[in-house]
Amino acid sequence: MRFESPKQLKHMLYNYDVANGYHLCFVKNDSRRLLAKCCDGKYIFRVWGSWMSDDKSFQIKSLISNHNCSKNFKFGSIVTYRWIGTHFTQQFFNNQKMSVRLLREDVKTTFGIVVSMSQCRRVKKYPLSPAEGTVAENYARIWSYGEEIKRSNPGSTVKIYVDAMADGELLCAVGRGANNGIFPIAWAVVCVESKENWKWFIENLLEDLQCWNEGSGLVLISDQHKGLVEAVKEKASKATTEAHFNIVMKDIEKLNPEVVNHLMDRDPKTWSLAFFRFHNSSSESVENGFSESFNSVILDVRKKPIISVTL
Repeated sequence: MRFESPKQLKHMLYNYDVANGYHLCFVKNDSRRLLAKCCDGKYIFRVWGSWMSDDKSFQIKSLISNHNCSKNFKFGSIVTYRWIGTHFTQQFFNNQKMSVRLLREDVKTTFGIVVSMSQCRRVKKYPLSPAEGTVAENYARIWSYGEEIKRSNPGSTVKIYVDAMADGELLCAVGRGANNGIFPIAWAVVCVESKENWKWFIENLLEDLQCWNEGSGLVLISDQHKGLVEAVKEKASKATTEAHFNIVMKDIEKLNPEVVNHLMDRDPKTWSLAFFRFHNSSSESVENGFSESFNSVILDVRKKPIISVTL
């Protein structure tokens, strides 16, 4: 049998241990060779592997597969969180919110062994990292990733400026479809969430959407509207005429005059339907709920490397 490396052969022998209840000791285990024997009995079982000189593959050179020892399903250091993680990579890709308790039950059902809850917590952090790669590996592929986006999504705009930084911030523009479904329109990873970066992001968004006339035809709702809606309890913000708006504001003034002052200091054109310009664009939305729903879905994704976070 041929393997990519001694590490891959060792992993297969671990699988053999768990499946059959044997304990193997690795007498030789380095980058050039691997020798494993049965830890009990008279060492009848023996496997020797080394590199092939002609095709650069690691191969088992000799194998004695018989055992004269009794089976013992206490695996100790063999069943590590890394070993468990290699067997559950696909499950975590399909369900990244899999609970620790469910993972523990799956391990018991699949392998017939009981692992600790702490092992399972560590397992959840492991399976995705080898596939996603390190931060350095992600940035090394960022230019190829940009070209792939343009190839697979014709008409997309891709701008890449790479600078070293400890952490990045994900900026997103989310749209709402005719059936009230949400979808990402544009995203960027920047060094920090600042007014300058948001300005750059919005300018690129407007250019890409061809909103040349100061955003004509486009309605934008940002996080700043959240506190506004809570203050007026969705009354003044949903008033469709100026007369209705004035009536509602008087009712609010009776409850708390300071709220009215706070709201009027901010141009009602930015938050009330009564003052929206309907001749170019309109939207009945006065809150940011669909954007917050999107944020809740990508909560875990934000922690991933640059390419994985935008897939």
